[in-house]
Amino acid sequence: MQAALQRLGHTAILLGADDDLDLKLRAARVSACLIAAHGAVGASGELQGLLGLRGIPFAGPSAATVALAHDKLRSRQILGFHSLPVPATVALGGAEPPTRHALGLLGWPCVLKPRHGCHGQGVRHLADAAAVADAADEHRTGTWLLERAVTGREIQVVLLDGKVLGAMEVDRDPAGQICAMVCPPSLSRSRRHGIDNLATHAVAALGLTRGTARVDLLLHERHNEVILEVEPLPPLHRAGVVAKVAHAAGLRYEQLVAAIVHDLVDPVRPTKRRPTVPATPRLTAPTPTLSEAVLQ
Repeated sequence: MQAALQRLGHTAILLGADDDLDLKLRAARVSACLIAAHGAVGASGELQGLLGLRGIPFAGPSAATVALAHDKLRSRQILGFHSLPVPATVALGGAEPPTRHALGLLGWPCVLKPRHGCHGQGVRHLADAAAVADAADEHRTGTWLLERAVTGREIQVVLLDGKVLGAMEVDRDPAGQICAMVCPPSLSRSRRHGIDNLATHAVAALGLTRGTARVDLLLHERHNEVILEVEPLPPLHRAGVVAKVAHAAGLRYEQLVAAIVHDLVDPVRPTKRRPTVPATPRLTAPTPTLSEAVLQ
């Protein structure tokens, strides 16, 4: 990403998102930031809050919007309020634990996951009613979710500034890691239109209409689609889903990066050469470059 920014004419530096980030930002005197941190570091909203406090513009959604999308329970409540399909979910670890009746209505198999988890960490699959009841008793403290397991094809829809850029179907191995990707997915035109419509409404409901976002859905052949997660800061590396979907949509990697930062900075345009007409040398003022930081 740093190389792509430099090819676009920006002065790009890498800043680690650690405890010394505030000091680094002051020393570097950056004019804008592109946040490349994925997972808990970037999704908590702390980076965006710090940049907002320092008055440094950044690509992507606001701190409050990112933190809300990272909260699986609150984001699902909002999506459900907008009549968007989400898995049936029960919260654990609250002041009022779910009753046996509520767990029975949830059914099984179920998936146990952290309310603010990332990268599949802490996710467990529960096959029967006894395992569901044991998990509910075991996780009376902390913030955990029990959701009804949904099987089907996983489709990840990529959006840029609230508009669908394309979609990718992913296959996972037993450990949950992506082992194959197909872009575009093999779907009928009507079903693809329905998926794009769900993704567009999902990011709008959560306020994720600035920068890139990714909506993960599960498709069952005999049931409707289910929105599994809305990712406010999807990975932007060249080998990731966002970059591959953008490439399939006709955007080179540099064009994707330029589209993400277009509201922050203007690229430096090199002077055009005129090799066939000798010109009288003249002095020109150098074009100032804008410093941009990539947080990762």
